[in-house]
Amino acid sequence: MLAAASCLALTSCSSDDDSTSNGGGNVDSKLVGTYQLTSLVAPTNQDYDGDGDNSSNLALEGNCYSSSWISFHSDGTYDQSFTSSTMGTGGISLDCDTKVTSGTYTENGNTITTTETSGSANVNATYTFNATAHTLTRTQANASYAGWNALTSIWANLTGNLNLTFTKYTDNDNDNGQNADDTDHNNNNTANADLLGQFDLTAFVVGTAQDLDKDGQSSTNLVNEIDCYTSSKIEFNNDGTFERTTAVSSVGNLGLSLECTTSTSYGRWTRNGNTVTTTQTTAGVNVSTQYTFNTTAKTLTASDATAQYPVFSLVTSLFANVTGQVNYTFTKDNN
Repeated sequence: MLAAASCLALTSCSSDDDSTSNGGGNVDSKLVGTYQLTSLVAPTNQDYDGDGDNSSNLALEGNCYSSSWISFHSDGTYDQSFTSSTMGTGGISLDCDTKVTSGTYTENGNTITTTETSGSANVNATYTFNATAHTLTRTQANASYAGWNALTSIWANLTGNLNLTFTKYTDNDNDNGQNADDTDHNNNNTANADLLGQFDLTAFVVGTAQDLDKDGQSSTNLVNEIDCYTSSKIEFNNDGTFERTTAVSSVGNLGLSLECTTSTSYGRWTRNGNTVTTTQTTAGVNVSTQYTFNTTAKTLTASDATAQYPVFSLVTSLFANVTGQVNYTFTKDNN
């Protein structure tokens, strides 16, 4: 896995087609920079850090995988450091194993291919580049990772498909995974003091005004209509993780009333300028949400075109669930 994950490549666009070698310096400026491994989803949940909470996203389990990074340079070369949790001596413990590699990359549309030239053999790895989310993703088949064997009470080497996501955290392509002098890194307390902390949901705006509390006053901001939504919040931690509490109001009791359901999710966050991206693993799938951060108002805004929310019908005097556009605003809690 380390050999394959240590290679990235990229193919650019030409006037004839979408394939160009980057050796001549013709690269996508959106790609250049340094990316951190924010998600590595394995087939089974593990508890590497021994905190009692296990996850299939191994980047959340200790600091090994999350220390991995890759930097793309404008001259068509890359550098990478990949750290993984490996089985220690006799399977009694886990070790962190780091491999540093370098090479060249090419771009073909949104496909990035790297060729490692620092080793004895040229090894290629192919990623999908999302220029909007600033992410690189790939699936590595039949890769090795460490897993806990409950029968023997020791660690063992397992094999399965691993889904990797690297998220850009700085345009500095010489950052080399450091954070002390990097003002954009998501773990830099000084640079992100305005983002760290708790943000409360202050607006849940739908297309048509509703009177969910039946007080005679309607509003498109459902936070003003029912207390359920006010329990929603996001907590950003200085180690690059987040905790989100989501309170959802839905129809219950045959449409006669509304119910409030609360869930909690965890994951990692990155920041690129005023764009904050949260990534969590749900049912083995990486789910990313992008927010626009207003540093003056201390707000995070996002939109969802397929969100569900309740409405009240004056004709039937019943509540119903509908799907439509919702605009969210989270405001920093300074208390």
